[in-house]
Amino acid sequence: MSILQTIRMAIDRHALIPDGSRVVVGVSGGADSVALLRAFHALEIPCTVAHMNHQLRRVESDADEQCVRNLADELALPVVVESVDVRKRAEASKLSIEMAARQARHDFFATFDHAVIALAHHADDQAETFLLKLARGAGTEGLGGMAYAQTIGKTQLIRPMLDLPRQDILQWMEQNNFDWREDASNSDETFLRNRVRHTVLPMLEHELNPNIRKTILRTMDILRAEQDWMETIITDCRLPIADCPIAVQRRLLRKWLFEQGAEKVDFDAVEKILALMAAGAGTTIFELNGRQRVVVEYGKLRFDAGDVPPLHSVWRLSTERGTGWQKDHGKGAGILPAEASFDASQIGDSPITIRSAEPGDRINPLGMEGHRKLQDIFTDQKIPRAQRPSIPVVVCRGEIIWLPGYRTARGWSVQGDTGKSVHVRIEPDKLI
Repeated sequence: MSILQTIRMAIDRHALIPDGSRVVVGVSGGADSVALLRAFHALEIPCTVAHMNHQLRRVESDADEQCVRNLADELALPVVVESVDVRKRAEASKLSIEMAARQARHDFFATFDHAVIALAHHADDQAETFLLKLARGAGTEGLGGMAYAQTIGKTQLIRPMLDLPRQDILQWMEQNNFDWREDASNSDETFLRNRVRHTVLPMLEHELNPNIRKTILRTMDILRAEQDWMETIITDCRLPIADCPIAVQRRLLRKWLFEQGAEKVDFDAVEKILALMAAGAGTTIFELNGRQRVVVEYGKLRFDAGDVPPLHSVWRLSTERGTGWQKDHGKGAGILPAEASFDASQIGDSPITIRSAEPGDRINPLGMEGHRKLQDIFTDQKIPRAQRPSIPVVVCRGEIIWLPGYRTARGWSVQGDTGKSVHVRIEPDKLI
């Protein structure tokens, strides 16, 4: 089957271009996007050319832009160009270059009303994405790869070349003597995707399975079908999140977060937010990043975003003298409410106080040798840096005796099941 037939079939099978839709093709100047534009032209699909100059490679970026303008003129197609200083945008928003560039492109694409945006992702991109997500940890949604059609906000993205290996695309371009621009960064193996493309996949083909790319794509097809089936279950679910099985809870929460505009949601974030919801007491926050947070108010969710001052927590700490001991739940530092017990004779008449975690804080964890820096504990538990100042620590005579949700300090434990103790409970109160 030819390149043109494969693209035409993907468009028809997945209904990628609804009647009356304006078609916009994102063209970088590279082989893949130029091939997509030329294929659309050959298939007589009317379209507009869209190019973003990221200003990352200076003269080379300007040459890419001119190449796209020349191609649009050759094909007699309208062209829209947007120029964005992505490096400056990344610094201002504290994003990676890659994320800032992606956001800039999505903002650009969102300016096209009533349009579908055609992107040139192909089968090799899918295989690379699968391995990257597998290495980082992903469920069926992530491992299913990119969809033929995807909605981000009000932007409709389509990918008509997902069935085509890149080698076939390059061969078609060469056979037709079509020119394109080569981005030198595509061969730079300091970028992880390039290492997967140039080293990992060829090694798997040679050492494990010569058809590994086709095998991966078949697996992704299965996972996407199962993902679609599970999404119908989620869509039809009318139960509160807390009343659903854990697999459904995770999916519902992820779906809600992305609907609110969350930039990135990983497994640990979902688990910790669910734990805060389950606690159901007071008001607590979870910082997704420096711009976005989830506020959990008595088990209910609220999404906050924007460059606003960070929220600070206020806690209620109560103590009661008794016997025996209450073990910390250990679900994660800062997950409240939490309870613990301390040796009454060690506490004596000294006050037990609570404050926010501070840089340089240390604790001598019960059951461990030596001390640990709280920042190391937070790193191990993958707690975002922006969230760390809002995590409480419990102090007696200047020593941290408890990191709620993690463990108490060595030397303060109750002596036996009947030893005299001070039971301490901490719970969230409100946000200021």
